[in-house]
Amino acid sequence: MKIALIHSHLNDRGGSQRYVLEIANNLKSLGVEVDVFCYEYNDDLCYPELTSHLNIQKIYTRKDNEIKISPKNNFFKKYIKSFSKYKIVKKIINTFGIDYLYSLYLVNKSSKKVTELIIDNKIEYDLLFTHEEPLSVYAAIKYKKIKNTPIYWFCYDTIEKWFLEWKEDHKSSILRRFLLKNIYFKYDKYIINKFVDKIAVLDDNMSKRYHKLYGKNPLIRRGGIPETILDYSKKNKFRERFNLSDDMVVIFSLTRFVNYRRVHDIFDMYTKLDVDVQKKLFIYISSPITDNSYYEWCIEKYSEVFESKNVQVNLDFPKNDDEMYDMYLSSDLFVFPNENQTWGHAPLEAMGCGVTALVSTGCGISEIIKNISSETVFEVSNTVALTNMIEDMVRSKSYEIISKKQKEYVRNNLTWKKVCEKYVDDFKEILGN
Repeated sequence: MKIALIHSHLNDRGGSQRYVLEIANNLKSLGVEVDVFCYEYNDDLCYPELTSHLNIQKIYTRKDNEIKISPKNNFFKKYIKSFSKYKIVKKIINTFGIDYLYSLYLVNKSSKKVTELIIDNKIEYDLLFTHEEPLSVYAAIKYKKIKNTPIYWFCYDTIEKWFLEWKEDHKSSILRRFLLKNIYFKYDKYIINKFVDKIAVLDDNMSKRYHKLYGKNPLIRRGGIPETILDYSKKNKFRERFNLSDDMVVIFSLTRFVNYRRVHDIFDMYTKLDVDVQKKLFIYISSPITDNSYYEWCIEKYSEVFESKNVQVNLDFPKNDDEMYDMYLSSDLFVFPNENQTWGHAPLEAMGCGVTALVSTGCGISEIIKNISSETVFEVSNTVALTNMIEDMVRSKSYEIISKKQKEYVRNNLTWKKVCEKYVDDFKEILGN
């Protein structure tokens, strides 16, 4: 079986990037031939430890500046960008959904290049396995129109989240919502329903979103972890680095400074803790800045927390998997307070490392965790509930028992191998075995 796996941007250490690379490697281990295609690739930033054995073909690499923008086009783009900064212009763009129409134009233009890249490879693929963004699935559709190759789309996030929910200035316009939902999204619905053969999503929440947009029920295919990390031993990197005593409870969070990740809930929780518990906690947050205004707001509102010696904020992601797993393995609790979060791979990694994961109901993975340890799931934005949860666990040390239950569930159900075995069954069903 030969598969062309398409992901739009392999340019960072993000959740969707890890997902697609783990899937590619594990499909190969199951005997599937896999070539990976993308629009943008950065082999330094995007999990080099996972890409070394993969055939990845791309349109351009940002660091190499392989695509040159002509001075004329560059000037035009700069002019448009500066013009759109005016409040009245920005309001018009938001209200009438012009940003979506422009993105649709760029996506179609870029997806054509990815389609041509696959064709130039001169291999007859049995299946196109496409991931996440419209750019990926539109490229597969353009290829299918030429080669009539079946398409399996893994829908990581929906367009309504990008264009209706994730930006504050987009939420208030009734006209914008009406235009996008009732007119602009119709094109997307038409081509997806006409050309895509099978769809999968990560969780029940995404399944409902997908049905709302496309009128169909997708499969649910979860994320996984490598089997090897289940046997990693606990470490003490944080205790050694910050000279922490053995009775300190270490809380870790791997996230980003952007509003929907709700990093501020961790800070707010810390301010609410009883003093006796606060003294026993050490919090380490690894969080790059995606939204600078949000980061500055956090610093201003929680300045005392940032100044506390028991709270450390690192604005960089771990440089590689070894460094990342060392952080998990050196922690007792992992906190993930996100809202509107597809799945949530970090809590899964934490559980695989034997760390008790506390997640909000805004994360797709909470659907699973509430059946393993309901006491570790809290309502999104409810920092009082999160505070009480942590105080109880620190005082009773119940997290030591919970972590074993969570890890055992992951071992039995959520390794990449088990996930990919289900995908292979799906492929066989599409291709008639």
